[in-house]
Amino acid sequence: MVWILLIVLPLLFAVPPYIAWRRRYPMNAGMRSFAPGKFASLSGGRTHYQWSGPHDGEIAVCVHGLTTPSYVWDAMVLYLNRMGYRVLTYDLYGRGFSDRVRGRQDAEFFISQLEDLLEDQEIDGGFMLLGYSMGGAIATCYAAKHPEMLERMVLVA
Repeated sequence: MVWILLIVLPLLFAVPPYIAWRRRYPMNAGMRSFAPGKFASLSGGRTHYQWSGPHDGEIAVCVHGLTTPSYVWDAMVLYLNRMGYRVLTYDLYGRGFSDRVRGRQDAEFFISQLEDLLEDQEIDGGFMLLGYSMGGAIATCYAAKHPEMLERMVLVA
């Protein structure tokens, strides 16, 4: 009887993550056709991003959390635009309209995506970085690596 439990219990823990992994939608051109904004081809894959606000405004870059794509910032973006900020939001790899990249997704992986996007968009410093949830961890790691790039940082729990 115990041997049955030894077989069944691991399966109970292994099956739900496998099902969740299989249900992830692949990102393709059809799905991307619904995306607002644009796409950048970065070293890790295609990244969906969107600019809003006055072209001459101070720049704010928003990094979303683990489970919600960049649209989580929509309400905040309106307020930042009213304050005169030009806001860049983007989808982390594996979320929203960005590529579903395989491999280890650790802090360095997401910092590289942010570095690549900033370079692609020709942002060379003096911006405000906002991070929400896991985006706060990414923002903090980025700030530790590139303190000279930031004007200020805002973390949202």
